[in-house]
Amino acid sequence: MGRVRRAAGTQTFTDLLRHPGRLAAQFTGSAGGRAEADVRALHAGEAREVTAFLRDGERFRQGSLVLDPVAAPPVVWRPFRVFGRAGEGVALVAPFHVHGVGPVTGPGSRAIDRRMFRLLSLRAADRPWELAVPVVDVPLVRAALARAGSGAGR
Repeated sequence: MGRVRRAAGTQTFTDLLRHPGRLAAQFTGSAGGRAEADVRALHAGEAREVTAFLRDGERFRQGSLVLDPVAAPPVVWRPFRVFGRAGEGVALVAPFHVHGVGPVTGPGSRAIDRRMFRLLSLRAADRPWELAVPVVDVPLVRAALARAGSGAGR
C-alpha cells in the first residue's frame, strides 16, 4: 500500500494551515462534495484514511481507520503515536453488523467534539467496536464496511 489519502473529514494541523477553509467546511457541511468523491474513489479501488477514536473501556484512543478495498485486510484501525508513524494496525474482521450511528456519549465522550464526530457502533466477526468518526466521513466508513463485508474488490 502506498500513500493513503485522507478522507474529507480527516484533517491534520498542516492540512488546516494549507487550506484553512476546510475547518469551516466541517462545521457548515460544505465538505459534502469531497465526502461523496471519497465514496466514489473507494468504489473505484482507492484507499482512504479516516480519523477514528476507539472506545477502550472508560476512554477513547486516538487513531485512524485505513479503508483499502483492495488490501487484505481492507479495514484496519491504527493507533496514533506522538512521535513517528502510526502504531501497529488492528484489522476489523468481516462480516460486519452496524448497530447504529449516533451522538458520541458515554465513558470518555467529553474528549470528543460532539459537533464534528458521530459514534459508530458495530459488531465485527471477532468483537464489538465503538468508533467516533467525523460526521462527514460516516458514509465512507459505512460503504467500506459494506464492501469489505461482502468480499467485493478482493
